[in-house]
Amino acid sequence: MKKIFLCIACILAINTARAQKDLLQSDENNKYVYYQVVDKKDFTADTLYNRALAFMKSQELKASGKESAGTIIAKDKTVLYTNSLVSKKEGGEVTYTFTIDVKDQKYRFKLGDFVFKPYKINRYGNMVTQPGIEFPLEKIWTKYSEKDTDAYLDQVGAFCKTTASRLIKYMDRVPVLRTVEPVKKVATDKW
Repeated sequence: MKKIFLCIACILAINTARAQKDLLQSDENNKYVYYQVVDKKDFTADTLYNRALAFMKSQELKASGKESAGTIIAKDKTVLYTNSLVSKKEGGEVTYTFTIDVKDQKYRFKLGDFVFKPYKINRYGNMVTQPGIEFPLEKIWTKYSEKDTDAYLDQVGAFCKTTASRLIKYMDRVPVLRTVEPVKKVATDKW
């Protein structure tokens, strides 16, 4: 009975891990993207823009954009890890572009322009990017084995999914209305 339960748990874990790379889609240029459109009834474009800008600042992303265009763009990177038998080590980093577009009653976001930069160990034992070596995430299969490629794509998919859920949660939050209580006045001349 224990063996059957363990087998079922392993199969579910494998299916969950494989599902992460399926989160990435291909756009019209055959580039990997994570894209979603979210409807927000009763919200104006400026409210959504300000919330999106506040989200970027809360995630410490340097965002640029114009409120009149309704677009915010940020560029950042995330670290990917290799799987080995004993431990994980840093395998490289992926730079990406995070774009949020807002309109009245809806917004969309896209994580795209993924570029992989592999790491190597420098003479001090630290993992650093290899200078001059970078390639689009779509071409990662030409440099790495299928196992490593799947692991990297799974990590990028999981990263996109968590970033998207944080953004949606941040955009859905209800602002807290603060009530100002009047200051109690004390008559000091009557004691």
